[in-house]
Amino acid sequence: MRKQAKPIRRVQQKKKTNWLMIAGGTVLGAVIMFGALYLALREPPTQSLAAYCEANPERCEVLGSSEAPVSVVEVSDYGCPHCRDFNLDKATPLEGQYVSNGTAKWVVVPFALDDIRQPAAEAAMCAGDQGKFFEYHRALFELQDTTLAFTRDGYLSAAQSVSIPDMDAFTQCMDSREYRGIVRDNRSAASLAGVSGTPTFFINDVKVEGNQPLNVFQQRIEESATN
Repeated sequence: MRKQAKPIRRVQQKKKTNWLMIAGGTVLGAVIMFGALYLALREPPTQSLAAYCEANPERCEVLGSSEAPVSVVEVSDYGCPHCRDFNLDKATPLEGQYVSNGTAKWVVVPFALDDIRQPAAEAAMCAGDQGKFFEYHRALFELQDTTLAFTRDGYLSAAQSVSIPDMDAFTQCMDSREYRGIVRDNRSAASLAGVSGTPTFFINDVKVEGNQPLNVFQQRIEESATN
């Protein structure tokens, strides 16, 4: 019996060594996994939204001259209060100051943070088919705090308020969800460009997040125009 004691201890030691190796490998694997995740989160955006819109003009809406030296790309969600405040308070003065004189072109990427709000962005693109995107864009923000927000009746009401020329064509476009795929593609493109919330703007590819004071937008546009 005593002669068998040593082999038993060797087996126990071997099992202990195996468990230590397994535990060590698990810890190492976790470190590698979290390290890769950390690096992935730190990676810079992989694409410019301005370039995305230039390559896919049917997915974006543009106001102003294509030759303008400054590009202002807007990513807004129709349920976002800060997006509403920006569009109803600051967008028109900025467009009047910089778009009308050819300094800037204003580019909107029709966008929705979730599937509930997505039909609003699709309806806006249907309005864009008839040259009414920007008017409709603002009209949807005006409906944000009403019972018509994100309803079919609301989308039709907004269309009537901006005098959509062909309501039958608009309604067919909206009901068929013609632009569902494009709005989803835009959501992916915005994510790749580093958009994590709304509103987000890119002024000549320099990100400006949130509904900043008017003078911040003015300063960024003027700096971009002279660089």
